[in-house]
This record gives sequence, structure tokens and C-alpha cells, in this order.
Amino acid sequence: MLLQMNEILLSGNNKRIYIFLLSLFFALCKPSVSFAQVKFSAVCPNKKIGKNEYLQVQYIVENASNVEQIVPPPFKNFVVLSGPNQQSSMSNINGTVSQSVAIEFVLKPNVTGTFILPPATAKVNGKTLLSNSLSVEVTNNSTGASSGGASISPFGNFMDVPPVSPLRQYDDYILHKGENLGDKIKKNLFVKLDVNKTSCYVGEPIVATYKLYTRLKSESNLTKSPSFNGFSVSEMEMPDSYTIKTEKYNGRQYSVYILRKVQLYPLQPGTVQLDPIEVENHITFIKAEYANTKRGDIFYDMLRDFADATTPPEGMEQQKITLQSKPLNITISPLPQLNQPKNFKGAIGNFNIYAAIEKKSMTTDEAGSLSVSIFGNGNIQMVNAPDIAWPQGIEAFEPKSSESIDKTAVPLKGQKIFNYIFTVSKSGMYKIPAISFSYFDVAARDYKILSTSPITIDIKKGIGIKPAIAGKLKSLNNNNPNDLNTEFSGWRWLLLIVAFLITGLIIWFISKPGKKEPPLTPASDKNIIDKEIKPGEKEEVKIPVNPLHEAEMILAENNANNFYYTLNNCLRSYLSQKLNFPKEELSKKSIYGLLDKSNVGVGTSLMLSSLLEAIEINLYAPHSSANQMQEMYEKASEVVALLDKQMS
Repeated sequence: MLLQMNEILLSGNNKRIYIFLLSLFFALCKPSVSFAQVKFSAVCPNKKIGKNEYLQVQYIVENASNVEQIVPPPFKNFVVLSGPNQQSSMSNINGTVSQSVAIEFVLKPNVTGTFILPPATAKVNGKTLLSNSLSVEVTNNSTGASSGGASISPFGNFMDVPPVSPLRQYDDYILHKGENLGDKIKKNLFVKLDVNKTSCYVGEPIVATYKLYTRLKSESNLTKSPSFNGFSVSEMEMPDSYTIKTEKYNGRQYSVYILRKVQLYPLQPGTVQLDPIEVENHITFIKAEYANTKRGDIFYDMLRDFADATTPPEGMEQQKITLQSKPLNITISPLPQLNQPKNFKGAIGNFNIYAAIEKKSMTTDEAGSLSVSIFGNGNIQMVNAPDIAWPQGIEAFEPKSSESIDKTAVPLKGQKIFNYIFTVSKSGMYKIPAISFSYFDVAARDYKILSTSPITIDIKKGIGIKPAIAGKLKSLNNNNPNDLNTEFSGWRWLLLIVAFLITGLIIWFISKPGKKEPPLTPASDKNIIDKEIKPGEKEEVKIPVNPLHEAEMILAENNANNFYYTLNNCLRSYLSQKLNFPKEELSKKSIYGLLDKSNVGVGTSLMLSSLLEAIEINLYAPHSSANQMQEMYEKASEVVALLDKQMS
């Protein structure tokens, strides 16, 4: 119905209405975009410390376009040893902009007990926000908070800290006369790549984390991301990209931002270099000469106005620098050839296998379904369907797969299900042999072979009805998140139905009664061989030299809209001519009925069904790449060749 309506809309004066409604259609189809809300929070890594230890507190504003002021609460029962220290970050990863602004304090308790740090106040985007409060416990005993982690004191093991002048306290932000700017930036701002291992087997995962370390006031923008050629890449769940973490490196404390974190599964042996990541940074320093002319805590005043309106240009030094992480080589060993099973297909990890059949008793009129589930941890996303030794008399089709994977686990954890549809032509007892699956166990450095139990099926003779293969496969496709656009669910489908109902009403009102454009005939198509028809002679079917010629020409233009519409039109014109049936009256039901009468095989009918459904999906929600369009064209050519052979 949708295809017929599409053809009606493209005729005559309805094209303008079609363009308008198609625009409405794609607006409804467009996935929703979510915008992060402004968040103001207080963070304390260690809420229980000893009386001789130090407390680190951060007040963080996330996702704000304009942070005018952050006012900390009074730190009663604590002495401020360091702060406020400003930290800010901005990144642009694949078009997603992230930014945060924070101030940090290092506190030393005066007495023991449980204390409540009141909320801080921030003026953000013209509004006043309050952070959460913090509950802190100070005990007589040491908790180890100062010996490592995020709350290490910047003053070492000194119990009594003398007052620190502003110039020393904020030395990283201050550019002294004669100081080398490049050396100062290099010491306080850099990008680093961490991996959990530098050597592995093919298919064994490596976790790569790109980090930005900073002690400066800067805005950072990701300008180049690594390509990871030679790996299958799984993006890991990112921690809150706006939350500032601290990490000690070479004896100094840094604010750390994770730029990208991935699991990499090597595809072939050898030495592979992990490409660097590139970050552009805009850094601001305060000149020491300007700072010396001011009295009081100039830096606290600056933090109250992040636009630096109070600091004149001559008091600042700004620098733009692009940083790269150092490239890193990974040594990848080939899998051992000794004892490698014949059915090994590259699965690496630790897996199990389970097989089940939908019905153990069925008739020759029915289509059966066998499900094989492989689950465990490893390169589950690369696991292939196991081979099945089908008994003679059973015709099986290519399996459809679905998967459920936990991408936060290392290695990946989940399951992959393969559904095999099959038919049986004769009655009797059939036995599907045990299904075997092999994988390489990295921990044991050896291959493991798993097998299911054999499955017996009782087939009874039916009444001669052709098995409903297409419907069963369509059901499998609809349950497979990889085959359909999962954005189309719930209310989106309702909106699409309403849109097409409106389309139908408009066409009904504007159509003139009794006037109808003649349908396309085979003679109107391009590349059709003409033949003179003599009186009394029956007209022969005219088949195009290449039924998909127009689609082939448009394929090079890489235009999904035109390609799928043209491919659909060419294919239906071909079916109309081949089946000797009016094109405008073709439907899925009529196509399969006519193919059945023409003794076309079930496998070919199945391929055509899958092809038409795939074209329809892309016709109304085009999002395919050039490679996907090429694959679709090749499948259509294969179907046409099979039909020509079976209906010649």
C-alpha cells in the first residue's frame, strides 16, 4: 500500500504535496536529541579522614554556558590550606560538546567529630544555584586518606603548614618574568595513553584509555581521534565526562579527563601502532608583574568572574597549543596452530553453547525454527554461526542473528543467538546431530570444544500447504535489533501512521474522478527489446536487457533516496513483466502466489521477501552507506538471476 501511494504521489501535480509530506515524514523519523541539564554539585572523594589528614573538596558546575560566580560555604572547624584552585575543561567529541568549571579546596581539620559542610552557591546562566551539602567525619585514627588517591595533601607530610603566599600557592597559573612558557606548559599539561597490556593474542582485548592531565586554567578541544586500524573496536561506557578526577603522576597531583576509552580486539598478528589523539588547548596565565601590584586574594576575585573581566589583557598571557599522546606499539601474537579444531572460527574467550528447537513435532506444511545460543565473555561480537550437519530431507536457510552484550565488561560479556529456519519435505523421524563450537581459551592457552545434545524431530505428513517461510523470517527480522532501525518504536510509529492517513485523505480530495494516468507498460521502460506482434499472435513477455540498469547508474551518485526508489521501481517493473501481472496491482501476497504457481523455489522466494522488506525500510528511512547500497544492488542482481533461471 505504501509503495502504491508513493507512486501516486510522484505523478502529475501531486509532487509538491509529496515533497511536503515526505519532509514531514522524515521530521517525524528523526531521532530525538537530548540536551544535558545544568548541574551544580559538591564532591568529596574521602568523607572520613583522620585529624592529621587532609580533605579535598570540589564544587563543580556542568553543562553551563555562562558561569559567573561560585561562592564556597564557610569551612567551620577546618583550615584552608589550598584554594580556591580553578579547573575548567571543554571537549568536542564527534560533535558532542562537553564543558565544566570547578573550584577546589584542600582543608585540614581543627577538631574531631562529624561536620556538615553547607551548600555552595553559584550564579549560572543568570540564575542562582545551590550545591548539595557534604557530611564529613574526622576521627583520631588515621584512615590512609592522605597516603594516596585523590586527597593527597600538596604539602607532603608537614603537620603544621606555614602561610603560603598567593604567588607560591598559585604558581602553576602565574608566568614569571624570564620563565620559559613552553616548559611551563609541558610540565603542567599533557595527554597520555594508558593500556592494560602491550602484548596479546589475536582476538584478545586491550583496553586503551586516552587521558588529559592538567594543572592549568585551559579550554581543551578534541581535534583528532585515533582510527584503530587493524582492530575491532568496542566503545566502553564512559564515566561522567564532566566530572573532574584527580590522579598523582610523577609525584604531582593533576586533574584528569578521560578523552576516549575503548576495548580493542586485534584482527591479525604483528606489531600495530595505536594512533595518537590530538587536543587543542587555549591556556591563560597571569603575569607575575600584574599579580604583584594587587593586594588580597586576587585569584579568589578572578574565580568569582570566569570571564576574567577584572583582569586587563596586559595582565594575562594566553597561549594556544596542540598536544598529542605518544604513539604506542602493541605486539599481537598469532593463535597457535597446534591442536586447532577444524571448526574453529576465531572465537576467543570463555563460552558455552545451548541449542533448542521450537517444536519437536511438526508437519511438512510447517516451517521449523532452531535456536543456537552462544554465551560467555570474550570477542562475542565476532562469534560466527556454527555449522550444522542437517539430515538429508531438511532444507535450512541462512541463520538470523541477534545479540545482547555488556560493553562495560572486560572482555565483553553477553550472548549471541542464531535462528535457523528450515522445512522438511517428507514425513519421518529426523535427528539433528550434536552441534559443536570451538574457541581459544587465553588463560589456558589452549582450544576448547563444546557440543550440544542431538535433537530428534518427528515430522508428520501435511495436507500439501506451502510452509509460511516469509512470515517466520519476518518475525525474526523484527526481533533483531541489527536489522531494523530501533528508533522507530511507540509513538513514532503512531505519528507515521497518522501522517500516511493524512496523505491518503489529501490524495482522495485532489484526485479528479474518472481521470487516471495510464500505468507504466513494459514498452515505456528503457532498454526493452521491441518485437513486432503479428495479427492473431499472442504478445510475448518483454524482459529488459538489464532490469536494474537505472539503479546501477544511480548507485555511483551515492544518493540513498534516489537509489532505493529507483531500485524498488526497477525490481517491481521486472516482476510485473516476468509474472505478466500489472505493476500497480503487485503486492507481497500476489507476488508470492504468482511465484508459487511458477514453481519458483522456496529459497528464492525467501531471498526476494527479505530483499523487498530491506528496500522498503531504506525507502522510507534512508540511512545507508555506499557499501550497504552496493550490497543491496548485488542481492537484487542475484535474485533477478535466480528468477531468470527458474522461470526461463
